Amino acid sequence: MALLAPTALVLALLAVPILLLYMLRLRRREQPVSSTWLWRALVRDRAANAPWQRLRRNLLLFLQLLILAALVLALARLALRRPGLGGNLIVLLDASASMGASDGSPTRFDDARAAVDGLIGNLSGDDRLTLIRVGQTAEVLAAATTDRILLRRALAVAAPENGPADWPAAFALAAGSTQGLSNPRIAIISDGGLPEGLPPLPAEVTFLPVGRAGENLAITAQAARATASGPQLLVAVSNSGTTARSALLSLYLDNVLYDSRRVELAAGAQSAQTWSLPAGATLARTQLEPRDGLPDYLAVDNNAWTPLDAGSTRRVMLISDGNLFLERIFTVLPGYELFRMSSAEATQATAAEEPFDLTIYDGVPLPDGPLPSSALIFNPQPPSGAGADGSSPLVTVTGTFTETAAVRIADSPLLENVDWGSFAIANAQQVEAPTLPAVVSAAAGPLLLAGESNGRRVVVFTFDLRASDLPLQIAFPIIMANITAWLNPGRVIAADNSQPGSTVTLLPDGRAVRATVTLPDGSIWARDIANAAQPVVFDQTQQPGVYRLTTTDAAGAATPAGAFAVNFFDAGESHIQPAASLQVGQAQVTAATGGFEGLRELWPWLLAAALAVLLVEWWVAYRRPLFRTR
Repeated sequence: MALLAPTALVLALLAVPILLLYMLRLRRREQPVSSTWLWRALVRDRAANAPWQRLRRNLLLFLQLLILAALVLALARLALRRPGLGGNLIVLLDASASMGASDGSPTRFDDARAAVDGLIGNLSGDDRLTLIRVGQTAEVLAAATTDRILLRRALAVAAPENGPADWPAAFALAAGSTQGLSNPRIAIISDGGLPEGLPPLPAEVTFLPVGRAGENLAITAQAARATASGPQLLVAVSNSGTTARSALLSLYLDNVLYDSRRVELAAGAQSAQTWSLPAGATLARTQLEPRDGLPDYLAVDNNAWTPLDAGSTRRVMLISDGNLFLERIFTVLPGYELFRMSSAEATQATAAEEPFDLTIYDGVPLPDGPLPSSALIFNPQPPSGAGADGSSPLVTVTGTFTETAAVRIADSPLLENVDWGSFAIANAQQVEAPTLPAVVSAAAGPLLLAGESNGRRVVVFTFDLRASDLPLQIAFPIIMANITAWLNPGRVIAADNSQPGSTVTLLPDGRAVRATVTLPDGSIWARDIANAAQPVVFDQTQQPGVYRLTTTDAAGAATPAGAFAVNFFDAGESHIQPAASLQVGQAQVTAATGGFEGLRELWPWLLAAALAVLLVEWWVAYRRPLFRTR
């Protein structure tokens, strides 16, 4: 039992005047009479109204005090504690990757769903429940409703994701949901893996914990790199549990076991492993398995994939009237097949000819329309169809300058291991390229630009390569390797280790009219390509594993166009130790030990009881006169 407005109990003092009315006698005028024989009833009445006499049993007094008690308790808002919601409840259901841990029934998310189902079962007529699923995107599954069927239907389709939860957005959504509600409450059902610095919530917060243990082994990072002796694979593993662990780390190349290593990990420790890979492998997969008999409660972080460069040849078109330096550099850089074309031949080429992965424009006019592929431009010239002002959608040439000493050099992967200050340049074109940021600039204008145009990556040298000593420097092959790697022609544009739920930009070649991605579970995602110059955005990346891209041309021929991997590398979600409390704003919210309690206010029943007793009191007070009228 509880009183929500206890100050109203002061009204119970109204019982004092009621009692006084029964204790004080009525004052009557004295009058002599001839005989008292007929006035005995009057004497008894005077005795009953003697002042300050002892109270006698009186049903009317009891009923009036009972009415007063019912009214006072109604005004004091007497409430009954019971399992339930207690009015307006907003539930934040954690759907992050750690909720998929198997220390539940069978997972933590199943336990959380059972807890929500229990709250739904305790709904009463005046309760309202709002259900918010907190995944990589917070979403309201049901808003302020008493419909148990609707709530259970929304709960049944909820599932955890392979990624972290967006708790700041969920808190903002919960705070907005409290607007207009009386006495709202917020319940957070989670294993406690919330980030620091969360804002306070405008309601009473209850933490309903799930999860029992924190033992987990994880692959936290994996990447391949090229070395002088061949490709290498680097793998990092960790133990986020509280006891030392022994595990087996296995490497598969193209789904065939290549090597296995025993890894010993102390509590909370990490270990890095390195493999030298043979040439020709296209896919590396690692798998981590416990070998000490102890459980590993989270499975999503036990595998990792890395596509490897299989040495596929990329087609490069050089449009130039003769440049020995550019022709020879692609005999040094591996994996490229060079084709040559003069500026005159380029003007006669048609779009029906087979496209290339990279096009190099060396002192020749740029095409009038969008670039057919990623492009490397030297000494840019206006398009052949440009007006007298030499304008171009991509680059506008406004003049030349000879003060070519670099005054600003940006931090860019194009200049990795390159000392630009050692180069000498005779003159350069003065250009304007709004969509291409400058990487190296002189006082009079940019010398090197890099950016994107219509979904194609573009690098521009504003000077003629032969008007500099760059081809004679040892850094020339290095900067060209950096540039060609950044341009990444003909491949899927994606990070080496995309996270679940991230978006990946695909750049099929100009022949493609349809892009098809095969997901790790074998399902197919496909999109028609209306504009070959625009990138294709792929966002169905919830599954860890390898995604393979296939493009289809107008003739219906399908061509494999590469692969990318989605890996679960999240140290925070791999640390699955359940928390005993949450930090919400400045308040420390400890885990609730009992069931979720609500308050059922009884004032409607008390008012009804007071009215009923009032009717009884009226009937008792007037029944004798009514009987005498018969």
